[in-house]
Amino acid sequence: MPPITNRDDPEIIRANLKPFLEGDLLSWHGLPQLSVTSLFAAFGQPQKQETVNMGWYPAQRLTYPMDVPSGGLAAYVRDKRVLLIEALITPSNIILEYLGSPSAIKPHEIIRPGAYVHEYLFCKKGLVLSVAEPFDKNQPLQIIRVRGIQPLERPEQYGPEFHRSVEDETVW
Repeated sequence: MPPITNRDDPEIIRANLKPFLEGDLLSWHGLPQLSVTSLFAAFGQPQKQETVNMGWYPAQRLTYPMDVPSGGLAAYVRDKRVLLIEALITPSNIILEYLGSPSAIKPHEIIRPGAYVHEYLFCKKGLVLSVAEPFDKNQPLQIIRVRGIQPLERPEQYGPEFHRSVEDETVW
């Protein structure tokens, strides 16, 4: 995680989130500790606010469209803390060639017609990519979601507060 001298300073918050917002995932080093108050100070009020499920639990999703390569971000908040951010526009699939092997590949939590969507977890980078692997093996992999979290030591730390596998849901 990048060093933060005053994590509530709006300029420092914007500087720490700049690689994510710019789509520079190679320079991204994880989501700093961030309160919703600090998020508001850095980016103002969100354009949209809604309650959604993140993992097994509800969270507030605050959407900030911006004129940046990521399109802006959606921040997922619980207990007045930002736990995860999500890019509104995904980067080119070419980034997969440069990131190296993920720390873990989690089961899918998104249904996409014609593909199985794996969650590629990069613990030390604090990065989670939802990657669609088409059933037709002649089609390329496609990044369909990019999320930033605080860096993790072990894949097991990316648990039910973040992830809910489709396979865990009851289907009748």
